[in-house]
Amino acid sequence: MNIRAISDVVSDLGEGPIWSPQTNCVTWTDITQNKFHTADLDTGATQSFSAPSMVGAIAHTRGDDYIAATQEGFAHVSIDGKFSALHTFLAADMRMNDGKVDPVGRFWAGSMALSFEKNRGSLYVLEKDGSYLSVLDNVTLSNGMGWSPDSNFFYYIDSIPGVLKRFDYKSVDGRISNPVDLITFDTSKGIPDGMSVTADGKIVVALWDGGRVEIYEPSGKKITEIKLGVSRPTSCTFGGADGNVLIVTTASQGIDLGKEPLAGKILAVTGTGLSGLPPHRYG
Repeated sequence: MNIRAISDVVSDLGEGPIWSPQTNCVTWTDITQNKFHTADLDTGATQSFSAPSMVGAIAHTRGDDYIAATQEGFAHVSIDGKFSALHTFLAADMRMNDGKVDPVGRFWAGSMALSFEKNRGSLYVLEKDGSYLSVLDNVTLSNGMGWSPDSNFFYYIDSIPGVLKRFDYKSVDGRISNPVDLITFDTSKGIPDGMSVTADGKIVVALWDGGRVEIYEPSGKKITEIKLGVSRPTSCTFGGADGNVLIVTTASQGIDLGKEPLAGKILAVTGTGLSGLPPHRYG
């Protein structure tokens, strides 16, 4: 197994990686620094863009620009990084966190209180027609999400209390139902953060303060883990021509870079035996 930094950029709170097969680039946010970056997976050549406020998550649209979950709500982002608000609805002491596009093109993103106050957050869906709605309330730290390859299940992490839930999912209307606590984490050994689903349905979860990603069967049974050499991995996705490069965002926040030189870097992990599909696009 090999772990390397894709880019020289050091993020304070790197999050939400997405890979584009069209450009062979990976894009991710640095939430606390009001930035997002895009880097060539092979060369590391990187472009950085400033945002008007915190960006919890960003996703490609079918038109090759972006949709974003921001400190205020939802925004459109042009290919050159210009932000245009779509919906402004979050309170001043809230922000969006992780987000992802579902199999039919809706953008899902969840909110959290800046103070981590319990049950203040919600999970929202930005529909393809530009309208939005709340689909889940009483969330504390809305985080990773994903869908099973057959689109029958939706996975969702609330980092506090440290539970990954599985919902039944209906792609035709985006309805989720029948929540099950699929995985309950021992948060003293790492807090579940962002996640990804492999092409064959395995669940890959980044553990903040855990220094690793963990891999689970769809049943919730742990298979194995991959140690990364950084304390604070935040999220993951797959990229590369064969989809077998595990891409992991990390944070340098609160870390001694002398002891963890890869902290805050976006990492490419090869030789895992895992592979995934390109992310869905909004629209």
